[in-house]
Amino acid sequence: QYAAVSAFRGGISIERYLNNVRRVLSSLGLSIHKKLDRAGISAPKPEGGFYLFCNFKKYETKLKKIGITNSNELTKKLLEDTGVALLPGSVFGRPENELTVRLAYVDFDGAKALAAAETLPPHKIPDDDFLSTNCSHIIEAVDLICNWVK
Repeated sequence: QYAAVSAFRGGISIERYLNNVRRVLSSLGLSIHKKLDRAGISAPKPEGGFYLFCNFKKYETKLKKIGITNSNELTKKLLEDTGVALLPGSVFGRPENELTVRLAYVDFDGAKALAAAETLPPHKIPDDDFLSTNCSHIIEAVDLICNWVK
């Protein structure tokens, strides 16, 4: 509640903080979306927030051959094989047999990433080098997912 009060009061420091948070999360979300799309995992392009809702329908036949027919089985197998934890789409009201998952992309040191973002010009979008350096856990996790489906 104290953080919300500070945010609602506004000021230059909170505006700079929010700008940096938006820049990092926006760049990270778009980068992850691009990787997933290239791997054949569909997801709406992120326009805000910090998660993607991914669909593995392209791999339905391949997944069925290894006994995966729903989102719960998909998330369990991904966790077992890659160590990446995702939430099954079924917990968000999607049909159980739909191969959807929710991927949150906040597994990084926010203080480190925000400090690094402070060194960038105010309107510069963090690039792939920035993300690899400051958001490596989530970049590695998405790479593991993409390699797993291959």
